[in-house]
This record gives sequence, C-alpha cells and structure tokens, in this order.
Amino acid sequence: MIDRGRLLFIYNPVAGRGVVKPNLSEIIETFCKEGYEVTVRTTLGPKDATEYVIKYGESFDRIVCCGGDGTLNEVTDGLMALSKRPACGYISAGTMNDFAHSFELPKKMEDAAYVAATGTPYACDIGEINGDFFDYVAAFGAFTEVAYETNQVAKNTL
Repeated sequence: MIDRGRLLFIYNPVAGRGVVKPNLSEIIETFCKEGYEVTVRTTLGPKDATEYVIKYGESFDRIVCCGGDGTLNEVTDGLMALSKRPACGYISAGTMNDFAHSFELPKKMEDAAYVAATGTPYACDIGEINGDFFDYVAAFGAFTEVAYETNQVAKNTL
C-alpha cells in the first residue's frame, strides 16, 4: 500500500438530511485503503471547521470536507489563512450541493471519497469581498442570510 501521508477529514453531521453518518465508515475505510492516516473532526458549530483548519491544517497532506456548500466555505476560509495549503477534497452532503454539481463530483459518497483521496488536485478560483472568501458564489442584499436562517427541515421539504 502507498503511504500518502496524513488526511484530515472534517464533516458536518447535520448537513442535508444527516446523510453523512450512515456513510461514515465507508468514507473513512476508503481513505485508509488509499494509504492515508486519517484524523476525523466533526464540526461542532458555526466556524468550527475554519478554526480547526487554521490551527491544524498545515500538518496534513490533504484535507477532505463533507457537508454542504457552507461546510466547504468554512474549510476554504481556514485554508486561505494558511501559508502552506494542503490539497482539499470535497464530498457533498448538503441540501443543494451546487458546488459539487458544477464540478461534476460523484453523488455517491464512497465514490466521492475515492476521488477526494486519489484525484489530482487542480486550481479553483477563490474570491474575496471585504475580507470574506467565497469558493462558489457571492451574494449581497436582502436574501444573503436566507440559506442560513431557514431551518434544515424547511430546506429539506423544499
């Protein structure tokens, strides 16, 4: 087996409909089979992923996040604060998964984990507005907080 180094796996347990938990074992097993020493971090609240990546991110060879677009954005915020940025993979598990659809990432979590672990990293534009980073879309005005203020049950219903 190839030793690929250390992988930090950050996941949001409440993203989407809680779809990560039933797939957690298969995701981690995929990383291990591909030669990574895996550290798992569950997000505990807003900005937790950002703070964890800032504090520990440089000690990993690859970071993979699993959650919705918001989880990916938090990890991106943390990565942008680092001098040495590890490659970042994404397993979508949110309500809409716009970023994953745009980049044609696999829908099946185990397949997405394989791509995140073995895929060749490629550059992705990151934007910044007034010190806030974005990796997919930026919005302003009256509707910017709608996705955050709408409770998860309502989003799932829609």
